[in-house]
This record gives sequence, structure tokens and C-alpha cells, in this order.
Amino acid sequence: MNKITVAIVEDNPDISQNMELLLNSTEGFTCVATCPDSKTAITTLPDLNPNVILMDINLPGKTGIECTKIIKPLLKDSQIIILTMYDDSERVFEALESGAIGYLLKRTSKEKLFLAIKEAQAGGSPMSMEIARMVVKSFEKGHSKNEVKEILTEREWEILEHLAKGKRYKDIADSLFIGIETVRSHLRVIYGKLQVHSSTEAVLKYLNKK
Repeated sequence: MNKITVAIVEDNPDISQNMELLLNSTEGFTCVATCPDSKTAITTLPDLNPNVILMDINLPGKTGIECTKIIKPLLKDSQIIILTMYDDSERVFEALESGAIGYLLKRTSKEKLFLAIKEAQAGGSPMSMEIARMVVKSFEKGHSKNEVKEILTEREWEILEHLAKGKRYKDIADSLFIGIETVRSHLRVIYGKLQVHSSTEAVLKYLNKK
């Protein structure tokens, strides 16, 4: 089985070393680089072409968002996940607009982090549930229920409603009598419709931020 290659861009050496050790000691993953700042990432990662980049949002010099804007065009096949302590909507949408595919809180468990890396590698849009709920609520503020339903199917809307109420994927699956993977599949489609895993121009338009 081919391992998923991961690069870490993190200025805190303790966090970086712990994540590197965690990745290298877990089957199916390998850490190919750790970068303490944006400058190092920009000069190092294009030659390595990692499958997934874990990008801290607060870096010395250029921020993680600025680094993502620069590095994504150089690494079109690499998927970038922003790691942060923050969960405010402005940062989320700015990060996604810069080219990141996902946005996770640093308190995310290691199990969920590994799942997020796999999901990103597979073309999904991993987000912490707190972030996903925030995206949903921000989206709802700019639209009436009828407007949202014109974009999403009834089942997609049901899943978003459950997510906004704080339900876990398993709870959503149980409520709708479907599998957890089906929930994840629907969410990938939903995020695609909301354009939250590539350019978020549509999302920004939906949220009346243009």
C-alpha cells in the first residue's frame, strides 16, 4: 500500500516534532518534511510534492494563508489543510479562498486528523465539526430556507440541519437510517456545491461578502 506523504508547516517545534513522530509511527502515513516557516515551505515543498500539507495559520513572516496562496499554484496536486486554534468565519473563508481544501482546529483528535488527511487525499473537504457548523450557520444567515433548498437536495438540507444542531456524523446517520460513509459522501457533495473545497468565490457571494 502506498503511504500518504505529508508535510508539516508549523513554527512550534514541539508540535511539529510530535506530529512528525505520530505520522511516521502510523501505518499508511509518512512525514516527508517539517517546515518552521512559510519561507522554508515555499522553497522546500515544491521539490517534494507531498500528497497533503498540514499548514499552521499563524507562522512567522508570511501567515499560513499567505503561504497557501503562494504555494498552491506550485503544488496543484497537493492538498492543504489549515490547522488553527481559531474558529471565526473570516479566517475560515479566507483560508479556503487561498486554496486550502480543509480547515481543522488544533484540538482535533489524532484519529480525526488521520481521517481528515485520508479524506483530503481522496478529494474530500475535511473540516472540524465546529467549523462545519459555523459554515452552515454563516450560509444560513445570508439566505432564506427556500433559497438554500434551491441549491441543495432535500437529503443534503436534512444533513445540514442536523449538523447545525451539533449532531455527530454517527448521530446523523442513525437519525436518517443511513451509513456514516453515506453522510460523509453527502457532505463532500454539499461542500462542493458551496464551493468550500476550492475557490470560495461562490460562498463569498452567497454570504454577501462581495
